Amino acid sequence: MKRLVLLAILLLLPSHAFAHAGIISGVERQKLTVSRSTWKSEGRTLTANLLFVRHQLEHIGVNVPESVDFEGGVNEEAVKKALIDKIEVTRQGKACDAVTIVSGDTKDQVTTQIQWQCPGGSEPILVTLGFFDIFDPDHRHLASISDESGARTEVLGAANPVVKITAAPGVSSWLSWSFFKLGIEHILIGWDHLLFLFALILLGGTFKSLFGTITAFTIAHSITLALAALEIWTPGPAIVEPMIGATIAYVGFENLFLKEPKGRWRITFLLGLIHGFGFAGALKEVGIAQTQLATTLLMFNLGVEVGQLMVLAVFLPLVLLARRSKWVVNRAVPVLSAGIGVTGLVLAIMRIVEAVGGG
Repeated sequence: MKRLVLLAILLLLPSHAFAHAGIISGVERQKLTVSRSTWKSEGRTLTANLLFVRHQLEHIGVNVPESVDFEGGVNEEAVKKALIDKIEVTRQGKACDAVTIVSGDTKDQVTTQIQWQCPGGSEPILVTLGFFDIFDPDHRHLASISDESGARTEVLGAANPVVKITAAPGVSSWLSWSFFKLGIEHILIGWDHLLFLFALILLGGTFKSLFGTITAFTIAHSITLALAALEIWTPGPAIVEPMIGATIAYVGFENLFLKEPKGRWRITFLLGLIHGFGFAGALKEVGIAQTQLATTLLMFNLGVEVGQLMVLAVFLPLVLLARRSKWVVNRAVPVLSAGIGVTGLVLAIMRIVEAVGGG
């Protein structure tokens, strides 16, 4: 039994958690890299303006030698080969023809405008972005689309590279689904949030106390997520990120002295407010159109909650089952709690150093 519990401890604190926190991979915390585009459909013509951060394209040879009158140019052939040629545009299974391609750049960005002529018809135009292989696995592309059904923004990635451009009603469901999935992804890769949640359930408790604790965390981070997204209160990451580490440290060390988790929902609510600002950081990275703010915020938050429930559905039964062993309660839980507390403390210090160094 002890060997199984020790194995579980190793699994519950994987190296990925430390890598995300910056303990292995350095002080820099994992962040999404983002590119953007606008798409406008008028009859048979589809126009796209794509924008990429220059340094994200250096490895494909996008830069040309600096000249006297400009700090560098863009290698249009490299852009065409790595990006434009990997965009597939079709209607009714027939390819649309790219008739105009114009590339430009600034010191920090590379822009490309493309026009396609598509076959006539009422079927939607399908755009498949095939260039995600040149970016980091977590790269996201924000496609802002304007067609006869209105304006919307979709979040695309390697796992969902297709966007549908159509005049048919009901397209907003694509937007909702994109941000719902982004919410799930954010909580599943957000090991600092998950470590905090795991520390909360580590002491076990009655169904009522656990339900109260989890509900308090959910309500709290939903409140501050909304406040930040609506730009009512937006503390910067230099403040929020170290405080998230501090919340992990607090709960981990509190587990060493707290005998009964009853009534813990109060402090969980206060600490959960801080995590909500952390969730808002993900939305800020991808950006939100003001016309879609309510829908985007709702669906992203629902995604976070679903992701949270998925994790709890796996780990909560395991924790409650393991706590039937006195050895787990008396030995394993204190060791895990101390480890979580130290991890949170180190994380907070590293993020303070990062914030001071970056400032």
